[in-house]
Amino acid sequence: MSAPPRKIELSPKVIAAIAAAALALVVAAVAITVRVEHGRHGHDREAGHEEHDGHQHGEEEGAHGDGHDRDHDHAEKHAPDEPGEAHAHGDRLKLSPAMIQNAGLEMLTAGPGNVAVTVTLPGEVALNAEAIAHVTPRVPGTAREVKKQLGDAVTRGEVLAVLDSRELAELQRELLAAKERLSLAEASFTRHEALWKERISAEKEYLAARQAVAEARIEHRSAAQKLNAAAGSGAGKGSGYALVAPIDGTIIEKHIAIGEVLKEDTQVFVIADLSTIWVNVTVYAKDLSRARIGQTAWVKAEGIEQSAQGTLAYLGQVVDEQSRSAVARVVLQSPGAAWRPGLFATADIAVEEAAAPVVVSEEAIQRVEGKDVVFVEEGDAFEARPVKIGRRGTSGVGFGAQGADRRPGAPNAEPEGAGGRPAAPAVEPPRGAPVVEIEAGVAAGERYVGKNSFILKAELGKSEAGHQH
Repeated sequence: MSAPPRKIELSPKVIAAIAAAALALVVAAVAITVRVEHGRHGHDREAGHEEHDGHQHGEEEGAHGDGHDRDHDHAEKHAPDEPGEAHAHGDRLKLSPAMIQNAGLEMLTAGPGNVAVTVTLPGEVALNAEAIAHVTPRVPGTAREVKKQLGDAVTRGEVLAVLDSRELAELQRELLAAKERLSLAEASFTRHEALWKERISAEKEYLAARQAVAEARIEHRSAAQKLNAAAGSGAGKGSGYALVAPIDGTIIEKHIAIGEVLKEDTQVFVIADLSTIWVNVTVYAKDLSRARIGQTAWVKAEGIEQSAQGTLAYLGQVVDEQSRSAVARVVLQSPGAAWRPGLFATADIAVEEAAAPVVVSEEAIQRVEGKDVVFVEEGDAFEARPVKIGRRGTSGVGFGAQGADRRPGAPNAEPEGAGGRPAAPAVEPPRGAPVVEIEAGVAAGERYVGKNSFILKAELGKSEAGHQH
């Protein structure tokens, strides 16, 4: 007899779970079918249109990328200038109107002018031999105190060092003794003179007292002269012997230390007045007939960018037998601390004048990356334009583009800079101002920066340094 079949009863929760699982299986199957079909049709499209679609898609992406980069670069290049900042693009420098006004840039116009025909001669920077002082003690002594060091600037009469000198002390003792003897002799003479006038003493005693006073005065005067000759201006500086500066200048040599015993001929200090220096140049025989005292000279020294202007003050009258040349001297007034004696130099001596088609102010020439440049106005910016320098001279009649009147207030003077930027009218350099001939780089009539052009050089350097970082 078979058992009756068992009835399986499912709860509602189990039924719901089974239905959800079945639905998930159906959805997964449909998704797989769709992906397979899509992959098959996509492969067909790639086979037929891979080259065309890929090329087109690449062009679209490239165009989009290039356009974005160009827009970014354009935005950077044409971003508005910040107030008070300079912007450089290559050798071009753009300044804000505020900077131009604060810098006081002088705008000039290149044009014809007078320049000097020069001869270039070798030379060497030297001290002004007429402005050197050697300080010696005159009497032997021991250094007690040293107040000045090498390189210090001193004024006339300033104490440099103090010595203890036995010889000086002995001379001072003799002077004091002579002074006391003179006082006693004068007192004795006064008493004998009074007695003689009252006829109490004899005339012989009066005359002897008078002679004693005269001898005491001579002895006192001699002792004072000895002390002054030994100590000089150092006498009376306390208990010691003071070495003082005889001139204004700079200490260029020092040979003294505390406790050092010095002889009377020891060269303790050497003081030089560096406000003027000499440049000793060699004038060859072929140039002697054209060199004259008083001619202008432009001197360049190694390691110094700016040249210095001086005057030919001496021309030797004797020619050296071996070199067949004479020595000449150019005097430079206040050339600056960079001009140190011993530097090799070259001097351009102006032997005559000639007209030049294009000249600019000497202040406009700046050195940028080892080249001579002039900052020329180009639109709303200044271009550091390399130039080839020719002869040098001074401004005169006819200076300016085609002789145009460029003085302030002249009818053809430009009231403002290019681009509407406020700027001073282009003017000519003062008559007699140093000018330089431009053989290439700047044309007649072009505006350039004269005075304070070094400010543009500094701004250009700062901008380039910022771009490198």
